Amino acid sequence: PFNFDEVERIVSSELGVRLSKAFADFEPTPIAAASLAQVHRACMRDGRAVVVKVQRPNIRELIVDDLDALGEIAQFLDSHTELGRRYEFENMLSDLRKSLLRELDFTVEAQNLVTIGQNLEEFDDIVIPEPIDDYTTTRVLTMEYIAGKKITTLSPLRLLEIDGPGLADDLFRGYLKQMLVDGLFHGDPHPGNVFLTDDDRIALLDLGMVGRLTRTFQDNLLRLLLAISEGRGELAAEAAIKMGE
Repeated sequence: PFNFDEVERIVSSELGVRLSKAFADFEPTPIAAASLAQVHRACMRDGRAVVVKVQRPNIRELIVDDLDALGEIAQFLDSHTELGRRYEFENMLSDLRKSLLRELDFTVEAQNLVTIGQNLEEFDDIVIPEPIDDYTTTRVLTMEYIAGKKITTLSPLRLLEIDGPGLADDLFRGYLKQMLVDGLFHGDPHPGNVFLTDDDRIALLDLGMVGRLTRTFQDNLLRLLLAISEGRGELAAEAAIKMGE
């Protein structure tokens, strides 16, 4: 975690108001810290419980410097090695650059929360936190607090209390809809981002990383799944080859 003085400085400068004016309460100790940001619990003036995701100081500049260094390496490899000519590392790096810079704009993540939340409205057991627009900028994301625990930290007794198969089925169908129907899906569903809420639902957190699929890719993915489900290996192989191209 980085120092709370930096948190206060960043949030105040981004929101244009002192921390004490913006929030009724703001916990100085983060509940999570990762490579791009850390998260603090807070309480709005109207009593709403929220979490505030604050971007690390100077992380954009650090990432841009790293990408420039990688760019020089990729350019050299593409120009001087057979491996580079085959795989075109500069093209790969271009995609990585776009993805990382999107992740550094928290307004994009806020829009992902809204869009995927709307796309999954039909699933009563899946919940996505809503962003607080007036308290969100490129470097600060404020969203509703969802009480729960990481799925991997649940006790055996707690697991007996919930409808595990039902939740797993809903989660699976939710991801199928994201990929086969919506073409936009939560791209980072590790256990830290999948919570069991206190009211026994599944919460999907951290939508900074999402994937997008073209209609053609969705069609091939559907063909692959149907071929697998019908045990037709040759059709599955054909679909996989098309997707690989």
